[in-house]
Amino acid sequence: MKVLIIGAGALGSLIGGLLSGQHEVTILGRPEQVWVLNRKGLRIEGVTKGEFHPRASEFISKGEKFDLVVLCVKSYNTEMALEPLYPLLAEGTSILSLQNGLDNEEKLLKFIEGNGLTAEVIGGITCHGVTYKGPGLVKHAGTGETIIGHYGGTAPSKDQQDWVLRIAGMFTEAGLEVGTTTCINRELWAKTVINSAINPLTALLGKPNGVILEDAGVNETARDLIAEGVAIARLHGQDLTVEETVERTMSVALRTSRNVSSMYQDIRRKRRTEVDSINGAICAKAEEMGVKAPLNRTMVRLIKALEEKNL
Repeated sequence: MKVLIIGAGALGSLIGGLLSGQHEVTILGRPEQVWVLNRKGLRIEGVTKGEFHPRASEFISKGEKFDLVVLCVKSYNTEMALEPLYPLLAEGTSILSLQNGLDNEEKLLKFIEGNGLTAEVIGGITCHGVTYKGPGLVKHAGTGETIIGHYGGTAPSKDQQDWVLRIAGMFTEAGLEVGTTTCINRELWAKTVINSAINPLTALLGKPNGVILEDAGVNETARDLIAEGVAIARLHGQDLTVEETVERTMSVALRTSRNVSSMYQDIRRKRRTEVDSINGAICAKAEEMGVKAPLNRTMVRLIKALEEKNL
């Protein structure tokens, strides 16, 4: 399969590297990332190890075609990434989002439907812990579930579900086990609620994910954030429970206990975080239902304060 990975950061590099062993992969990245990937290759350390040689580029060549686009950019860059993809999406190339946040698939679908394009949107969540060490080097610090499914507001057709299953099989054969669902919106909510607890707390404390389990006060705060997020998800028709989501969150924290969350990585590198698409998105969804999300709003304010301090 011919695959285009948008984003040469932690997750994009991991996925691009693993898929490149069996498929024709191109990773779009920044100039310094492209230079290293094309000349020195990609090295993955940690629970997955290996050296890989995917093709890298700063742009899509005119007339080039792909079977699948995998979006791995930061959530605040989603809309910016879509414009160059217009020719591919017009041809019907499927686009899979494996980003953090609650609103990426909504943005993709709005762009596709608003422009009368024929592409399919596939939503996805992944709980793998990956740390970006620099161009051409990432550390796979912890494994976690990855689930994908057709996104579009209606139940997938047989052809759509078969295509999702084929993509999942491709990932699994490459060493990144992927499951499928016909209710991807539920999984997007669950992952966002999980991230709403782990990401800001680890970023604020400057600690790896394991702090969620090790400190009683942090653990209690995480549970409160989860309860607030689940309540809002249920107002939007998602059948999440606090018990299930707490269990999943603690499982992620355990499997990735030594990993540095993406939000903490961004703070350490003095970059903008994805708090608006995680805790901020939960706040926005709460407002849609006429309620408030004070804990998530507090996380947004505190993370924004750290961002401003770094700039």
